[in-house]
Amino acid sequence: MVDDFDTKIDDMENEQDGVLEGAADVDALASDSAAAAANEVDAPEGTAAADAPEDAGAAADSPRIPEFLQHPATGAASRTSQVVDEEPAPTEEAPGASPVEAVGSFFSEGAAAVREMSAARKAHAEAREQLEQLDATIADEEAELAHRREVAANYHAIISSETARRDGATKAGQAAEAEQARIQGEIDALKERLQQMKDADSQTEKRLKAALDAAEAREASSRENGARLQRRLDDAKRNLEKAEEDQKNGVAAAQAAVESAESRLAMLHDEYAEVQRNPSANSAAYSVRADELQTEISDAAHELQSARDDLPRITQELEDALAHARKAVSEAEKPMDDAKQAFREVSSAADEARNTYREAKDDATERQRKLKEEISGKEKERRAQEQAAEDAREEASEAQALIDEANDIHAHPEVTETIAARLEADRAEREEQAVEVEQLASTEKAVRERTRGSRARFIGAIVGIVVLVVAVFALVIVFMNR
Repeated sequence: MVDDFDTKIDDMENEQDGVLEGAADVDALASDSAAAAANEVDAPEGTAAADAPEDAGAAADSPRIPEFLQHPATGAASRTSQVVDEEPAPTEEAPGASPVEAVGSFFSEGAAAVREMSAARKAHAEAREQLEQLDATIADEEAELAHRREVAANYHAIISSETARRDGATKAGQAAEAEQARIQGEIDALKERLQQMKDADSQTEKRLKAALDAAEAREASSRENGARLQRRLDDAKRNLEKAEEDQKNGVAAAQAAVESAESRLAMLHDEYAEVQRNPSANSAAYSVRADELQTEISDAAHELQSARDDLPRITQELEDALAHARKAVSEAEKPMDDAKQAFREVSSAADEARNTYREAKDDATERQRKLKEEISGKEKERRAQEQAAEDAREEASEAQALIDEANDIHAHPEVTETIAARLEADRAEREEQAVEVEQLASTEKAVRERTRGSRARFIGAIVGIVVLVVAVFALVIVFMNR
């Protein structure tokens, strides 16, 4: 429960660092003095700073040490804060002190407690970070020292094996480059062959296309001729049908005219006979009507005779027209069989030309496709040899790099000894740093327990003031909106 309370207080302190740092300006000078004292008291003996001149001399006399083995700036001397061992005693209010002075004293004591806790936590964190940096540096130095000692112990075997590996890789690379050049020559020959094939196929395609166009033109002409003959036959048949209809209707009309004339003449004869049997009392009217009937009977007799004379003539004319129409149909039907036969022959020739053109084109496409696939396969082989040559060069370069490294380690054993000495110094410094981290952790814990009350009261007051300000602000907004 206490740890949870402290954690909450620490979180609130971290969120309000800006406010807390300026809460007690009267203690700023004292804090600076404590930080200066911490720089003088906390510097342990035998640190990296004390060894700097010797390291500089060693660096000047020996080859350069890898960068990751160089010492970082470590040690307690880099910290600039001093943990206060005791919480400042509460200031007793002087007789007659005003409430403003009491509040100022309260905030000053709270801010000092918060700063003390923050300094203790920061010192512990910095020491722990330096310890982690030392651990990483020691791990790198151990790995580098083990590697250099292993190379030194197996120097001759490494030189022999890596030299053989380099020479083998060089020969393999040269062989791959020669094979790559040979395959490239085959690719060039195949591409030239493909181009020649394309040119020949193009000429063949043009020739067959011209033959196909001529056959299709003859087919179109024959089709148009057949269509024209069919239209002629259709017209003749329509004319025949019209002639048959006209013959039927014309004869019927001529016969109807004869029958109509006979009927009219009979009617006039009957009327004239009736007038003769029943003479009218008016002799003048009777005489006029009798004369009219005689005239009409004469006209009707003439019309009847004319109709009878026209009937055989009209019948013959219609028969002649019908015979002419039938002859026209017969004449139109005669060339149809020959036209159909000619169209079938021309159409068959055009189909054959189309099939020949399509087959030649498909055959050319298939032959070119196979040749392209062969070229693609050769290009894959060339790329494989190119990759093999690149891999061989990389392997030879890697082997040469290992040879150079082995020669450098063999030629400079002092670098290995320097790294070993550095490792021992770092291990010793790491032990001292671990002790210091434990001490700072204990100090942080003690400061946390000792200042818990002051910090809780101070932060509670800050929170209360913030809540009050927010409440007042909310009330002002509410009143303004009314």
